[in-house]
Amino acid sequence: MKQIGFLFDLDGTLINSQAAVLNSWITMANEAGIPLEALAGHHGVPAEQTLRNVLVGREESEIKHWVRRVTDLEIADIDGVHAVPGALELLTELTDREIPWTIVTSCTTDLAIARTRAGKIPMPKNSVTFDQVSRGKPFPEPFILGADRLGLQTSLCWAIEDAPGGVTSAKDAGCIVAGVLTTHTREELPHADHYLEHLNQLLGKAGL
Repeated sequence: MKQIGFLFDLDGTLINSQAAVLNSWITMANEAGIPLEALAGHHGVPAEQTLRNVLVGREESEIKHWVRRVTDLEIADIDGVHAVPGALELLTELTDREIPWTIVTSCTTDLAIARTRAGKIPMPKNSVTFDQVSRGKPFPEPFILGADRLGLQTSLCWAIEDAPGGVTSAKDAGCIVAGVLTTHTREELPHADHYLEHLNQLLGKAGL
């Protein structure tokens, strides 16, 4: 049997950070004069790409200011950030069985470190963060880089994602995609290959 690997999204997949994300983005949106409804549907998309979408026509310096502002807010707000049920047990089993895995996230490196620490989730040195790619999710580059860092072809990698943009990114990269139903329904993730109600279903789905 060929070696397979696992590429995990972070927010909504390994950790629950919904309250922190919501609070940070509401604060920033109110400061920036962005209608809250304009932010709907952007879960799983990097902050910079989201703000470029909703701040069309604004000066580059202003866009970068608000990217820094919301990132700083998110790094500071770790109250209530915790691991998704089964996440730590799954990652521990993969490590113990020497099955390669890493994290592929839309967070910046600093934010990913803050979130994984708060959730007590290990963050591998070969994790892929937004500031390490030229175009983040929903583009395929993050998962292509993640597979490369595992030393595997993307076709041998399972991507575990909770958001439409992440599913699109992983599918276009050529990964097998498992949609974990924490923040979206099956109907909202129609392109996933498999669906997980709980992370403890993953290894069985992968035949492990």
